[in-house]
Amino acid sequence: MTEYTINSELPITAVTANTAFAAYDADGSQRTKKMLASQLQAYLQTFGSGAAAAGTQGNINRQVSATGVSPGVTGADNVLAVYSLPANSFDIAGRGIAITAQGSFGATANNKRVKIIFNPTSATVGATVNGGTTVADTGTVATNGGGWALEANVFKYGATGSNTQLGLHQQAQVGGAVAVLLAPSLITASENGAILVAVSGNSATATSDIVFNFLEVNAMN
Repeated sequence: MTEYTINSELPITAVTANTAFAAYDADGSQRTKKMLASQLQAYLQTFGSGAAAAGTQGNINRQVSATGVSPGVTGADNVLAVYSLPANSFDIAGRGIAITAQGSFGATANNKRVKIIFNPTSATVGATVNGGTTVADTGTVATNGGGWALEANVFKYGATGSNTQLGLHQQAQVGGAVAVLLAPSLITASENGAILVAVSGNSATATSDIVFNFLEVNAMN
């Protein structure tokens, strides 16, 4: 078993669940309450038997609708689902979220379009979304029936508090067709406040042409 050391003093093999460590915030200030080894282990793991540290990852929001949600009106980017990412989630460079949205299209030849929009100024289900950066997009399609899926990642870059994020389009698929990926986008959402993540649908003719069923947001430390 490989033995690692902390501050060149305490071998990890000697650490127990109740061993306490000094904890620091992103700005370097030390917290008055120490972190237990059990808490540290829940946050940080190693990759295999190597020394590479792997931050934890996991779901922070999941929305499932069996009946589905359709746009409230036609001819506009209408909100189908929204998640509010808590303030200070993007505290240091490298933090990120993975966003997945899925649903179906009606069996018509009408135009349809679905987007994932990061940091809109307002987003209420059933209302038109305002502002924000589109990080995933099916484009306008006239696909007759079938499912749609969108995926995007957003990562913090730059100094703490610099309001700097990078939006990365991962996937846009409608039925068996894969849509063109959007170019990476530089975003300036305020990191000290909540950031909205919205899924929008634009039905040109009938609201029933778009159905939303699933949204998942995974956090990546």
